Amino acid sequence: MKKIIAAALSALILLLGGCQTTPEKGVVASKNDGAFESALEGTPAPAEDPAASAAEPVIYEDTFSGEQADATFHIRVAEPAVDTAMPVLRVRPLELTGDMARRVAQALFPGAEIYEYTGQMTREEAEQALLEEKQAYADWQYQIEADPIRDADDREYVRAAYEQRIAELEQVYASAPESVERKLCDWQMREDPEDGSRFISAEAQADGGRWQLYTTSYLGEDYKIQRTGAFPEYDSQEQAPQRKPLTGEAAQAANARALALVEQMDIGPFAPAEDVTRLASWQDLGSQVLLTPVYGGVPLTYHMGGFNPAAKASDDYATNYGYEDIVIAFDGDRVEEFSWENMHQVVETVNENVSLLPFEDVLAAAEDQMRLIDPNYIGSFLEGAALSVEVEDVILGLSRIRMKDSATDYYLTPTYTFYGAITSCDENGQPIQFPVYDDAGNETGQTTTNTQYRELAVINAVDGTAIDVGKGY
Repeated sequence: MKKIIAAALSALILLLGGCQTTPEKGVVASKNDGAFESALEGTPAPAEDPAASAAEPVIYEDTFSGEQADATFHIRVAEPAVDTAMPVLRVRPLELTGDMARRVAQALFPGAEIYEYTGQMTREEAEQALLEEKQAYADWQYQIEADPIRDADDREYVRAAYEQRIAELEQVYASAPESVERKLCDWQMREDPEDGSRFISAEAQADGGRWQLYTTSYLGEDYKIQRTGAFPEYDSQEQAPQRKPLTGEAAQAANARALALVEQMDIGPFAPAEDVTRLASWQDLGSQVLLTPVYGGVPLTYHMGGFNPAAKASDDYATNYGYEDIVIAFDGDRVEEFSWENMHQVVETVNENVSLLPFEDVLAAAEDQMRLIDPNYIGSFLEGAALSVEVEDVILGLSRIRMKDSATDYYLTPTYTFYGAITSCDENGQPIQFPVYDDAGNETGQTTTNTQYRELAVINAVDGTAIDVGKGY
């Protein structure tokens, strides 16, 4: 297929690794040597035609081969519209406080009294929990007698889990007091003498059940992590709901409920992460709402790359603080779980509206990056002699990179993130058809391909470098 890419970056994209690094070509710590900082001074020229932004997006198509394996990449992406100012910000971790945790809890459980968490049951509560667990165990035993296939592979594990839980509850019941003194939560952060972290543990009675609330803050030199949230305490293993993927109108309604809830918390603007349904094929996010913070109308892009809490501050550019996000699970209209992690604060607006590279240059850099993808890094799910990669999505947002001489601060810079579906193929490049099995382990006569949706490249829209989101550079 004929390329329509007119330009390519030269020195800026040499020897770059990215979100999929390889032993042969990794990200170099000194890449660009100040080119990004120099580019920060640029601002976009005013558009000659104000109506140009409303025009149909340009569609880019290309086909190329990878360097690490017999992989064929097919690109068909539309240039994302740049319809707002794109800032570059300097941010650092925002220390989580008891007041922030209180606002979250009060929005989740309006009107409910929230107590210091003791983890202790009254005798009546322990008895009820024990009876429910025994009943759940009996129901499970009846079900496996009626259905010999049920839990066949891990039946002994499930059996042992029930028996252990029952034994624990019997011990709790034997020593449980008639009543437990509960103190209202004062929302004061306390220090853990073992690791120096600061925390709040609380509990609430709401929606007919018990909820545990947690708040943890650790901002050490070795790593940093902060989170606050809530989850229900289930008396039996079978009380937990079976979540279904949120799609269509259900997903839109859940997004609206999540945004309204976060607005009550007064913790800043957030927006639903784009393309979360397909991200769920890689992470279990399909039954949850995923929100990321918004800066000046531009959302932080959600990235699949994690971070390593064992990373040391001495590691060149190694990030030791995760991306900020909010995850909310719903059971109908009811919040089932909530978490908010890795808060940030803006300490400086470096450029209110930075000049972005032409999209053709960004796409050329993305292609160079994708050629380096190592199939062994992607995972053992790939079976076959070749790969077919359909690159169909690109998101313009903000991503984070470490500041070279700072142990605490980061840049948020505009980035283009490319996504694609990777399919296992045979030696002729044709998708392999794998049999589909029913719950009893029998072939249904249907087939499916082995396909996974992945983040393929993250390109800095200011200087064209690839970003390893797991390391922060």
